[in-house]
Amino acid sequence: MGAALAHGAAALTRKQKSPISRLSAGTRRDTARAMSQENIDRFVEGIDAFNRNDIEAVLQGMNPEVKFEHRLAELQGKFVGVEAVRRWFEDLDEYFEPGRIDCSDIRDLGDRVLALGTVHAIGRESGVETELPYTVVATFRNGLITHFTDYGDRTKALEAAGLSE
Repeated sequence: MGAALAHGAAALTRKQKSPISRLSAGTRRDTARAMSQENIDRFVEGIDAFNRNDIEAVLQGMNPEVKFEHRLAELQGKFVGVEAVRRWFEDLDEYFEPGRIDCSDIRDLGDRVLALGTVHAIGRESGVETELPYTVVATFRNGLITHFTDYGDRTKALEAAGLSE
């Protein structure tokens, strides 16, 4: 038994992996892949909720201490926490009819999601229709968004994600 164990240990030092370590590495990859898909699914659920004007459902997809940076963060500042994001949505509702996000490009970045699309909005008083780029990188932990940044610019969002055109 001792010789067999020693032989097995020597075999493992030759850069071979035991069936157990191969299984656990594959399982880890499968789990990571499943979590990435779950992040994309949750992100899409958030977009769908926004498009239904169900802001409470959008907020349920966020960590209680979410860091939310909108394209106007330089003017408005960053929002931290679900209650701050709720107030941001309330301000948005004051000036715009319920909007719509069309997002045809959503990419899996592991614990992050890159989303590129268009936001459609109509001014409440003016009735003017507008389209803005939707260029978001969202970080997930335990199925909730912990950091949401809308860059307002496709190139900036791609760079933030470590990608390029």
